[in-house]
Parts: sequence; structure tokens; C-alpha cells
Amino acid sequence: MKKLTNTSRLYYHYLRRTGLFSFLAQNLMKLGIFIAVFLVVGFFISKYVITTEEIFKLIVQNTESWAVFLFFTVSETILGLIPPDLFIMWTKTEADAIGVNPWLLLSLLASLSYIGGVLAYYIGKLLAGMPKVHFWVTKKYKDLFMKFKKWGGFLIVVAALLPIPFSIVTLISGVSGFSSKRLLTLGLFRYIRFFAYALVLFLLV
Repeated sequence: MKKLTNTSRLYYHYLRRTGLFSFLAQNLMKLGIFIAVFLVVGFFISKYVITTEEIFKLIVQNTESWAVFLFFTVSETILGLIPPDLFIMWTKTEADAIGVNPWLLLSLLASLSYIGGVLAYYIGKLLAGMPKVHFWVTKKYKDLFMKFKKWGGFLIVVAALLPIPFSIVTLISGVSGFSSKRLLTLGLFRYIRFFAYALVLFLLV
């Protein structure tokens, strides 16, 4: 027990010294700013232009569900640059339109995001065997590679929960030879992100 405590204390100091906690604080601040801006802009658009509900009703009426889910999966696999929050809000309107529980569609959305991250991981493993592509990826995402080298699985958890491209981090973990079992386990934090955000975003639709 004493050995475990000492190891944990040393690991804590290592993470603090290498900047994980400041990195986490910065991203939490970005998240807070994003939510605040999103709410303010959403309020003015809903009041003076068109309501959020009407926007998503137009999407539901003009787009097939499978097309939205497919587009979301591709986004979550390749770049992950489109905020999943918009899709979370869409599931609420879509569920109301087809008469199903919105949390059921949200579970499907979270699962597709998780699968997208796993697919990105295996794409990363393939890229690791292609020297020229490997070099390009490591150069383009040099900063994230350095962070992953320092923090490993902690960066996967942070990316799963906060607005950091989840698929890019899992791709980097694949390129870096990270354990697939640990990736599959840590990636489950993605579900927490979707359900926690939905508790707030569902109120806006």
C-alpha cells in the first residue's frame, strides 16, 4: 500500500511538472468560453432570426437519418473537426420526429464516435508502416505527439472528454504503438462526454 501511494505521488508530480494539469485547465477554460459563446449566439439567433428547434426541424425534414450518422462517423474517424455538440442537439429533434427516446439515438451517436476513434487508431497503426506518411503525420501533429509521449493514456481521456479532436489523438496513439486494449478502455470516456453534454444541450432544443 505504501509503495502504491509513493508511486502515485511520484506520478502526480511528474504529470504536474510536465504540464498536464495546466493543459487540462486551459482546455476547460476553452470549453467554458465555447459554451458561453454558443449560448449567447444561440439566444440571439433564436430570438431574432430562427429558433434552434426550427433549424433542426429543417435538417430532419430534408436529410435522411442514415446520411447524418454516416457523415458523423466519417468526421469522427478522419478529422473530428466538426463539433459533435451539433449532432447531439440533432438527435433530440430527430428522436422527437420519429417517436423514439432521444437517449437511444444519443447512445448510437456516442457509439459511432467511439468506433470512429478506434478506426482512427488502427489507421494510425497502418500509417506507422508507411515511412513517408508517418513522417508527415508526426510533423503535422508534432505538438500532440510530444504531449502523447509525456502523458500517454491521460491525453486520450482528455481528448475523449474535452473539445480536442478525439480521432487525431487516437490516430497518434496508433502511430505510437499504444496498447489497443488500453485504447479500447480509455476510449469509453467518450460516452461520458456525450451524455454529460446532452444533459445541457437537450434543454436548448
